[in-house]
Amino acid sequence: MKLYQEKNHYELLEIHSDVAPTEIRQAYKILFDLYQDESIATYSFFSEKERKEILSSLEKAYLTLIDPESRKAYDRNRIELGGLEGEERKHSNHKKNPSSIYDFKKTHLQGLVTIRNPEELKHRASQNPVIQNILDQDTITGRDIKKIRTELKITLEEIAEATKVRIEMLRIIEEDNQELFLPMVYMTGFLKSYARYLQLDENAILSGFIKHINKGKCP
Repeated sequence: MKLYQEKNHYELLEIHSDVAPTEIRQAYKILFDLYQDESIATYSFFSEKERKEILSSLEKAYLTLIDPESRKAYDRNRIELGGLEGEERKHSNHKKNPSSIYDFKKTHLQGLVTIRNPEELKHRASQNPVIQNILDQDTITGRDIKKIRTELKITLEEIAEATKVRIEMLRIIEEDNQELFLPMVYMTGFLKSYARYLQLDENAILSGFIKHINKGKCP
C-alpha cells in the first residue's frame, strides 16, 4: 500500500488516467470536503499538519490535471519515467457521462438495471427496529453495518457498483478486518459513500465505526 507521498496525481485523486475534466473536478471536491470535515478530523489518525500536507498534495494534483497543457506535460513525463504504458494518452474536453459515487438512480448488475428509491430506503430503515437499535448504539461495527444492509435486502455488489468502492474493501469493512484497512481518510470516504447509498445518517455511522476502532485500541 502506497503512502500518499508516493502516489502520482491520478492515484491521489483516485481516478483513472483517461478521465474527463468533469470527473477530475468531482474527485477533487469529494476528497477536499472529506479532509476539511472537522468533525471527522477529531477522530482520525491524521494530525492537523498531515491533513494540510495532504490537502496541498491534492490541490497540486488537481491544478496540474485540470489544465490540458500541464496535464499533457505531466503525462509525457510519466511516460518517460515508465509510469504510463504505451504511447502518450490524448485527453480532450469531450462530454462524458461520469457516474457520481452518490448517484442512486441506476446501477448495472450482471446486465440488469436496479432502480432504488432513496425515500423508500429511508422509510424502510426508519421503520426497521433492528436497524434503529444499531443506529442507537454508541459504537457501530462492520458487522453491524452488514446487518443493516442485509435488513434492507441490498447486495454488496450493488453498493460496490453504485459507490465505485471496490467490493473487496467493502468486505474488509463488514468483516472488521482492521489489518487490511487503508488510511483512515480513505476509510472515511468509503463509509460515507456506503451510508449515503443506504440513506443512513453518514455522520452517525462514521462516528460509531471510528469509536469502535478506537475502543479496540485502548489497553
